[in-house]
Amino acid sequence: MSLELVFRVLVFPGFTFISLLTLICDWVERKIEARMQNRMGPTYTGKAGILQPFADFTKLLAKEDIVPRDSKKIFFKFAPIIAFSIFTFAIFFMPIDGANVLTNSSFEGDLVFVLSLVLIANFFLFLSGWASTNPYSVIGATRVLTQFLGYDIPLFILALAPAFLANSLSFSTIASAQNIPFAILIPWAFILFIATLQAELEKDPFDIPHAETEIVGGYETEYSGRRLAFLKLAKDTQIVLGAAIAVELYLGGPYGPVLFGLPEPSYALWFIVKVLFVVLITEYLTCVFARLRIDQVVVGNWKVLLPLSIVSLMLTIAVVVFSQLMGQGMM
Repeated sequence: MSLELVFRVLVFPGFTFISLLTLICDWVERKIEARMQNRMGPTYTGKAGILQPFADFTKLLAKEDIVPRDSKKIFFKFAPIIAFSIFTFAIFFMPIDGANVLTNSSFEGDLVFVLSLVLIANFFLFLSGWASTNPYSVIGATRVLTQFLGYDIPLFILALAPAFLANSLSFSTIASAQNIPFAILIPWAFILFIATLQAELEKDPFDIPHAETEIVGGYETEYSGRRLAFLKLAKDTQIVLGAAIAVELYLGGPYGPVLFGLPEPSYALWFIVKVLFVVLITEYLTCVFARLRIDQVVVGNWKVLLPLSIVSLMLTIAVVVFSQLMGQGMM
């Protein structure tokens, strides 16, 4: 194993970079939400409170870690850590600085592989609540399963639209094929993808798996200490992963104008800017819309988003076929 690969996996653009980006996105979300609600948000820990997410994480690590007596202890203890690990590993397959973290590991079909990892990680979030045996946690876990199994289907379908345009199922190929971002070429698919992503990330108006006013905290009710820290870090990492998928599929990935003749740092900078842009959109939607009821979430998926995602894919295929026919006619 080369030192370059070790550096890429552990430091940049690997684990350390992803963790720092996750904490920064958490800070950005809290600042946006505070401004929308006429509050200050984090202010004292670091410049403009930027170190507050890190302080909160380390504080939870020092708190007492309580395991409920009747819980299914193996799943309760390890499900949050496994979910966090899977979300982080999935980001490894995103081209961040022009290549993914595991160099030369890009393959045709890594889009399907990453989306499958998301599904597996969400199942471990379900197990974290199911293992608690608390009624509120079990209800939250059931809602996780209901919501994710439903919204994963339109998410998969909407992820296929850029794949048709790029004629590939590889993140690297899809991102590099976007001379014009696909969000501009097929804006209907991008809008539906963001709406579906909002549900996948459990953000308002789809915040039903851990609705505080209804089920206390949902699947995280019984968690405390370091396990609660990793459970929250897993959710924050999932937000970064979701934003990264949207960036790779619809916003041209990390590619953009090369600054000062340094392609890799420029690509990493563009990746960060685009991820923060998607986070801003999702957090704005969180602040604007009120939480839906569980029945509205289910109906919204099966009767609205799923049919629209199929229509969106059909329109995208029609655009591809039309462009090919036009190209042949011009020749």
